[in-house]
Amino acid sequence: MKQILCIGELLIDFFTTQTEQSIIEATTFEKQAGGAPANVAAAIAKLGGQAYFCGKVGDDAFGHFLKQTLEHAGVHTDQLIFDSTAPTTLAFVSRQASGERDFIFNRGADELLCIEDLNLQHLMSINMIHFGSATALLSEPFSRTYEQLMQTLLLQNHFISFDPNYRADLWKHDTEQFIQKCEPFLEAAHFIKMSDEELMLLSRAESFEQAIEWLSQFSDKTIAITQGADGTVLVQNGKITTVPPNRVNCIDSTGAGDAFVGAVLYELSKRDETNLFFNEWVNIIEFANFVASKVCEKVGAIDALLALEDLQQ
Repeated sequence: MKQILCIGELLIDFFTTQTEQSIIEATTFEKQAGGAPANVAAAIAKLGGQAYFCGKVGDDAFGHFLKQTLEHAGVHTDQLIFDSTAPTTLAFVSRQASGERDFIFNRGADELLCIEDLNLQHLMSINMIHFGSATALLSEPFSRTYEQLMQTLLLQNHFISFDPNYRADLWKHDTEQFIQKCEPFLEAAHFIKMSDEELMLLSRAESFEQAIEWLSQFSDKTIAITQGADGTVLVQNGKITTVPPNRVNCIDSTGAGDAFVGAVLYELSKRDETNLFFNEWVNIIEFANFVASKVCEKVGAIDALLALEDLQQ
């Protein structure tokens, strides 16, 4: 089984405990560990995979809580860095009745990750790398570190996974910059997961059909377009199919996309990921849909993840 590294933000999500209330209206919040790449790493580890996380947190109570949470999930934290000069990043999240969310971010240590912080010799020994940070591309030095590491890994023929993880509240004033910063990762990645919203944004298309046609330039990649209750569109080497969703009572969609990616990477870590038939990919996406659907039935991201034996039941 191959090792998988997830690099990006690790933060505290403060969820409103009242549904159908905005952050303005909410009066009580519940602390949860979060951050898209950390969620992916936890999903891989809970399924039984070898997951590593790389990122930066504050050397404070929140940062140490996050380290303990990842380790409890089975994630290796050798590459988690504590920064004494900045607090741990915080996000405040409100949940609507549909399970959708609103965010407010308070950036902290995660954006200060530098290439000099990394143990590159160790990172080079890991087989598969996932880039899927909602905040990594926002500012320096994190943005520069993200791209430098990607380019270094690409030269070493590592398997690269990418999730754009677009957050409208973070990029609403500069979506064009977001698109431009994603382009090198789209070119480099072997597996790409994006939502239908992200597909429309990145392709600049006027219809979903045009957006799917835009994907034809990435014929050497496997692409999964998640559409929530409409399932997942799988695109690979000119072949396209829609993998049906699992029907659930959605309480909170936080972390569902990350669980999907974690399930895909876990399955790939057990196989020759460069030489899979299309029907094998369909089976992987079916499993990932199932894992993601179970996360929607609980509140939170990491806490909502189930171990493989629980999923099998």
